Amino acid sequence: MSNGLIGSTQGNRKSTVAGVVLFSLAIMFSGCSTNKPEVTNDSTPAVNNQSAQVTGTAYQVDAVTNGGNIEGQITLNGKPIPPRPVLVSQDASVCGARRLVYPVKLDGNGIEDAVVWIDDIHHGKAYDFAPAVLKQQKCTYDPHIVLMQPGNLKVTTDDPVPHNIHSYSEANRTYNESMNSLNREISLHFARPERISLKCDLHGWMQAYVVVAANPYYAITKNAGAFQLRDIPAGTYQLKVWQETLGESSQTVTVQAGKTTKVNFRLNSPAPERAEVQ
Repeated sequence: MSNGLIGSTQGNRKSTVAGVVLFSLAIMFSGCSTNKPEVTNDSTPAVNNQSAQVTGTAYQVDAVTNGGNIEGQITLNGKPIPPRPVLVSQDASVCGARRLVYPVKLDGNGIEDAVVWIDDIHHGKAYDFAPAVLKQQKCTYDPHIVLMQPGNLKVTTDDPVPHNIHSYSEANRTYNESMNSLNREISLHFARPERISLKCDLHGWMQAYVVVAANPYYAITKNAGAFQLRDIPAGTYQLKVWQETLGESSQTVTVQAGKTTKVNFRLNSPAPERAEVQ
């Protein structure tokens, strides 16, 4: 083979290699372009100052001027439901030998730990809930119901015995996380509005609920079943209440600018006789 042919062949090879390198670099830089949208595993939309942090809803955060209020009380119609006694067979030195589980928690005739919310409001104030924290103390969840905006729930334990956090949900991820003296704090992410049940499989009486709110107009009843909702745009809404044993009820409520509307609910008791705590 002549030297001319060899030189020509080597030149062609060099041109081919150079072309491949340039083509690869072009692909690499086009893939790194800042104009290409970023893909993540989180389907939650970006949050800005004009929209609420809620997936799948159209709630808009607006300035509320001269808003109205709703105040009221949730009471029990009928006899109190007897508590369910539980004999503790595991970790009794920490949890106690006997527990009483109340299907409906009463203060007088008022129902505590009921959830009240406006169901069909689409704009208004921003979320103003307290940070979402669930504590485990002496084999009890505190609080029994956590009200939170979509985001993270912090779970802590002070107990020297193991627990597990087992969540039951449909719209959000399900968790089953162990906690102990070496793992005293975890974070659970709930991005979508939903009512979620939490249980400890090791201590069957331990149960709590997490209410991921679809808007800021939610409240948990305390102090003899009282509740308040503030800074509501004037309008007519469906006000709902839910209690874990008594179920759900609703009323149509009209809110007037600068005024307070009084709304009371009476939830029917299925108990055949008055509770007698032993």
